[in-house]
Amino acid sequence: MIAVVAALKGGVGKTTTSVYLAAAASGGRRPVTLVDADPQASAADWLEVAEDEQLELVSLVEAPTERMLAKSLDKLDADDLAVVDTPPGHERLLVKALERADFVVIPTRVGGVEATRVEAVLELIPKKLPAGLVICSARTYTRDYQDYVASWEEAGVEVWGSIPERVAVASGPEGWLAAEALEAYGAVWRKGKRAATR
Repeated sequence: MIAVVAALKGGVGKTTTSVYLAAAASGGRRPVTLVDADPQASAADWLEVAEDEQLELVSLVEAPTERMLAKSLDKLDADDLAVVDTPPGHERLLVKALERADFVVIPTRVGGVEATRVEAVLELIPKKLPAGLVICSARTYTRDYQDYVASWEEAGVEVWGSIPERVAVASGPEGWLAAEALEAYGAVWRKGKRAATR
């Protein structure tokens, strides 16, 4: 089961989503491979310094080129779990990851140019490949948030989860994974997996 975390714009919570999704998929019971395809290696940096026991069964593979990405995904067995953290602004590498994906998670935020960036990602995703949005740093009580979710649902794009705006979630490798976010990403993983096996 390969989940690709896809965003063409940086700063939307892509690496945070990748790390949390890998931890949630593992659940402390199953090994998960986190493939860091971003040359900035933010996910790699996170895993190298994190001491959180939720990440103990998450192993890291750095694959910042199309060739390395293809090779690392080819090494996975049919029953392996993997999460791919793709780089922003690198369409060709994203397309290469999508070729092997079972489902796609698209992190986004409310406001600004986010909707057009999400649309650009959706255009790259093959029609039969399940994809869902994760709204990061969500202020779920605001009208902007509610309008944003409604507009995507109206467009026929599923929202698989909303991650509340919390300092603990955004603290990165310096802090422990936030239980609330881990639970929310667990629900996202289950929705993606269900969609992939339909």
